[in-house]
Amino acid sequence: PDGLKQETFGGDDEYHIMFGPDLCGYDVSHIHLIFNHKGTNLLKSDKISLEYSDKNEFTHLYTAVIKPDGTYEVFFDMESKSTGKLVDGWDFPKPTIDDAESKKPSDWVDESMMADPEDKKPEGYDDIPSQIPDPDATKPDDWDDEDDGEWEPPLIDNPEFKGEWSAKQIDNPDYKGEWKPQQIPNKDYDPELQLAAYDSMYVGYELWIVNNG
Repeated sequence: PDGLKQETFGGDDEYHIMFGPDLCGYDVSHIHLIFNHKGTNLLKSDKISLEYSDKNEFTHLYTAVIKPDGTYEVFFDMESKSTGKLVDGWDFPKPTIDDAESKKPSDWVDESMMADPEDKKPEGYDDIPSQIPDPDATKPDDWDDEDDGEWEPPLIDNPEFKGEWSAKQIDNPDYKGEWKPQQIPNKDYDPELQLAAYDSMYVGYELWIVNNG
């Protein structure tokens, strides 16, 4: 942007587009593509991920293609890593927005599943203990009932115990789906505006090295 001081250029300076790899350690491996929109830096809603095998000592070609129709594609060594619409991948103004006056009806059913009213707890279900004496345990030969008390086998988990009973789940016939507010036209959306189009004057490079390589 206008007003850039090249002598003091750094990561805090305003920019139009920031593009390039972020490779750090074993768990950080993706491509940044950030756009400035009316003074706000917009990060992609989901990461443009790289494979672990893409991190090596070789030189690689990173390419961002921004088209006038509002679509984009990002390549790594000419292999497509991400593609789609700018308005979907970044927080640019959308054609419609949620209506703040739209409220979820009080009788709206959010639960897609429900307990089967026909399912009944089996008789005697609650009488099954969670643990039982180990049938394979035997009293030690040196056990003395007078000194050690009456011997009892250790307890083990009961394979017949199924936990707290609950009715099986079935589809809820009253489920109406996930509620979403009504959409209204977004006054900040301009269909004639070409997104990510800038009159850029400079290209800046910033290189961070956090290891010996």
